[in-house]
Amino acid sequence: MKLHIQWLMTLVVALSLVLGACAPAAAPAPAEPTAALAQPTQATAPTDMPAVSTEAELDAGVSAFLGRMESYNALTMDPFVEMLAQDPAPFLLDVRQPDEVEKNGHIPGAVLIPIRELGQHLDKLPAFDATIVSYCGSGWRCTIAMTALGGLGWEHVFSLKDNSFGGYVEAGYEVAPGLPPEAPSLNAASPDPALVAVIDEALSNIPDGWGAITVDQLASELAENPDLILIDVRTEAEIAEKGVIESANLVVIPLEEFINMKSEWPADKAAKIVSYCGTGHRCTMAMTILWSYGYTDVQSLKGGLGAWVEAGYPVVELAAQ
Repeated sequence: MKLHIQWLMTLVVALSLVLGACAPAAAPAPAEPTAALAQPTQATAPTDMPAVSTEAELDAGVSAFLGRMESYNALTMDPFVEMLAQDPAPFLLDVRQPDEVEKNGHIPGAVLIPIRELGQHLDKLPAFDATIVSYCGSGWRCTIAMTALGGLGWEHVFSLKDNSFGGYVEAGYEVAPGLPPEAPSLNAASPDPALVAVIDEALSNIPDGWGAITVDQLASELAENPDLILIDVRTEAEIAEKGVIESANLVVIPLEEFINMKSEWPADKAAKIVSYCGTGHRCTMAMTILWSYGYTDVQSLKGGLGAWVEAGYPVVELAAQ
């Protein structure tokens, strides 16, 4: 009996093996989808996909502004007063602080937008092809405003020189008392939002003193800081005629070529930089441009090389550098 049971068990095992070999193979489990196989959608597109380069757009905007400027868009008093009588009159942009305006008054018809807040109130400005004249207390801040707006696409922006509002008052022209009325939102121009963010960042962080450095302060800096970088933005002809400020770290970049010669800009955006020109106008434009590109320690020489020489400081030939 025991042998009979063992024989039956052996037969069952053998039959099981035969039937298992004949059964169809089980289908493998489907593989998990991978990132390489997943189809990207607008919501899940890879974050490293190419995007429009803000710096390239800034290059284009600033280059266009520099290319269309006339006499560096510096407007003297007599032509300005003539413009006020034209129809249409220019859009007047006052970029002083409210306490200054409240104390000293304003040019009739002006819109007040303090320089540090300009990037946040561009909706109050006219269309890109309108004529804008910016002014301030002496002609410094309005040059910053002019350069910023020119880079954003406004085509006819000027800064009032001849001591700006101060010169206007001294000449006896009409002044409206106190603050002007709150300006309405025109929404007449649509600058690129990415560029607006860049310009707003630069203007919002203008340091105390508006980036100006006096000739005496510069002389001290040159003596005490061997790493200070000087950028001369005059033309070759001016440099050949009048010389340069002596410095081991002098860089010559004419304002007209400022974007084309970006390779000559300091590599370190935190470097201490002072720009200068003949009178202080062009170097303030250059300072504003560098701020727009993220340079954090840039100043402009008040009065330019003219003030430097008038104060008795020396100049040398460029070849001697």
